[in-house]
Amino acid sequence: MSPNPVWLQAFLAGSALSFAVPAHAAEPPRITTVTQTAVSLEAGGSSRLGVQALDPQGSPLTFSWSATAGSLTSPLGNATTSRLYWTAPTCLAEGSAPVMATVTNGHGLSATASFDFSVARDLSVDHQPPFTSWGFEQTEGVGFYSPSMIEAEDLRVHIPAERIRLDVDQRVSVTYVSEGSHASSALGFLYYDDLLRLGYLDVHDTYEDSSDDTLADRNGNGIADLHEDLYNLAPRTGLQARRYIGAVPRCPAQFTSGGFTYSQPELALNANCTPAFQSSARLEDARPGLHPLIDVDVVGSNAPQTPGQGYSDRGLFARIPNLLEPAHELNRFQGLGHLAFLLADDDADRSTFQQLGAVSDVSAASDGIPDYDVSAYDSSGAPRAVNPDPGISALDRTVDLGVIQGGRELVFFLVVVQEEEHDPASNRAYPCLRKQASGRCALHLKTPVSVFFSKAKWNLDQDPLGRTPVAHRNIGCTYQEACQSPSSPSACTVAGTNQKLCGWLDPVTLARLDTPAYGNIVLPQDAESVAPSGNGNMPHLMMRTVGPNQGRWLMGFEDSNGGGDRDFNDVVFRVNTEGRFSYLRSKVLSVADPACAISRVRFRKVDSMGPGCDDSASFAYAVATDCQVCDGTHCSFNPKPTWHPVTAPGTQETIIDVSSSPGHQVCWEARLKTGWFDCRLRIHEVDVGFEAAPVE
Repeated sequence: MSPNPVWLQAFLAGSALSFAVPAHAAEPPRITTVTQTAVSLEAGGSSRLGVQALDPQGSPLTFSWSATAGSLTSPLGNATTSRLYWTAPTCLAEGSAPVMATVTNGHGLSATASFDFSVARDLSVDHQPPFTSWGFEQTEGVGFYSPSMIEAEDLRVHIPAERIRLDVDQRVSVTYVSEGSHASSALGFLYYDDLLRLGYLDVHDTYEDSSDDTLADRNGNGIADLHEDLYNLAPRTGLQARRYIGAVPRCPAQFTSGGFTYSQPELALNANCTPAFQSSARLEDARPGLHPLIDVDVVGSNAPQTPGQGYSDRGLFARIPNLLEPAHELNRFQGLGHLAFLLADDDADRSTFQQLGAVSDVSAASDGIPDYDVSAYDSSGAPRAVNPDPGISALDRTVDLGVIQGGRELVFFLVVVQEEEHDPASNRAYPCLRKQASGRCALHLKTPVSVFFSKAKWNLDQDPLGRTPVAHRNIGCTYQEACQSPSSPSACTVAGTNQKLCGWLDPVTLARLDTPAYGNIVLPQDAESVAPSGNGNMPHLMMRTVGPNQGRWLMGFEDSNGGGDRDFNDVVFRVNTEGRFSYLRSKVLSVADPACAISRVRFRKVDSMGPGCDDSASFAYAVATDCQVCDGTHCSFNPKPTWHPVTAPGTQETIIDVSSSPGHQVCWEARLKTGWFDCRLRIHEVDVGFEAAPVE
């Protein structure tokens, strides 16, 4: 029963106010029980907290909780109790009581209980959970084979000539091997997606698969746009007009064939731009068979002994199509090519074929090094401002193409200058610009400048022989010009079979490969073949993986239109892929708490290299404390945190001072570099601890 009230009276501005007050003041609630399951916690640890209370007046109680650090769950309880969990922050000042429970009665009076905690600053505590794929923010080229092992995957290069693609970013170089031809040639490559971006290809709704892609003919004049732009064949005006690839056209002449008007190709015209078009010339049909004479149009001409400024599109290099040059002001920055070697001559004279080479031949030494100063040009073929290795030296044998992006398909090409002839019976044929539906050529190109692609369907010349396979060679057998069939005495038996095949490379080239400069490569007595293109065009590249790993392969080119002797050894290069990088980045291992700054990180790891690894293989680790970007209410992935390298070798433990970039979200990364494809890199264990203190 309430105590008897006492009546008081007051006067205010002439008015009387009356009110009653209790004889005894109301009392606040009484907290009778406090529970706390843990006082000392690790960062991120939890403690269950609870209070029980009663009210002397019997009025209803309400409970509220607050925390100045850490986080609270939603409370549970009844009329007289309340309980919840508190999660410890990354750090806590000594002597802190970060949590308070408040009990309020129906009279507005309250009582409080505070909870003291300490959060351990123990570097020895391991915060890295067992390895699983979902425990990492980023992974590339690694596999999770058990909770205690991560391994760099066996990332092999796809080496069919029709689709050359690297799985991951890799450093690629090209080494010159040999040349056995009277022609002069240059080697380069294109990125397939550059051609796709510019509309040169029809993908047929299968963007992920290039095997069914075809060359586009957007202006509908019967010549693929890629071929038109190589030789600038499109008219300058009209419905079939296309942009001129280069700075300023050299020759204005045009011609009409099959009802379409074209520009005469500058790479097939002399210095005076004398028109060179024959309508209904009598030439042998270059399709497989008896090669009867047919009426076919021909444009262009072969170069005289002194071509002067003729047979040129006046780009960065006069006799390399502007489209295949690196982007440069001399081709109005329309070049798409990357030129590894501008000249593949390695002979006893100082001349290129009729002086039509992209650069001059300045050496008479036959030593496995191209006859020009390779280092005077960068990896794309553009002239360097400063030559790092003036003069011809052993360093000119190899060109470092840099890091080639993984997943991007490469198309290699060989630009060849030589006099061409049309004699299908001898496997010689002029390039064919436009075909009829039957495959019969309707317009031939006669030019000293030919381009052969690693994608055989893109080549212009027809295959007069039509044999499957196009070529079949024993790669470890010595090439003999007299060997024309497996029944020849100089043919060699393929290992493990009764099959005999003619050889591929001459004895000088085989001996050169078996030297330290080329990795002491000994080719096995093994068969290699060249498949038909599928559209009647002639393939010009034989590719073969060599050595004890999958990261090196040989490219041997056939440099004659129509296939010639089909030896595929007229010019030979070795492609080297090194430095396969696998990568992983952990998720954040600490509680997001901007009130704390991590000052030190302890890092311990156990990793191993397999027996196939060499000195180029490596592990590189780093830690960061700003692994997410926070705006006060939300944290998101930070793509460029401040990485601190881990320098401890082997399994040693190290403590890294990260106070120069204070943060509160710890993660780590690892970069695994495998020099060769039979190198196995494994991470068996990672142990991460950290120490944090309140931000002052």
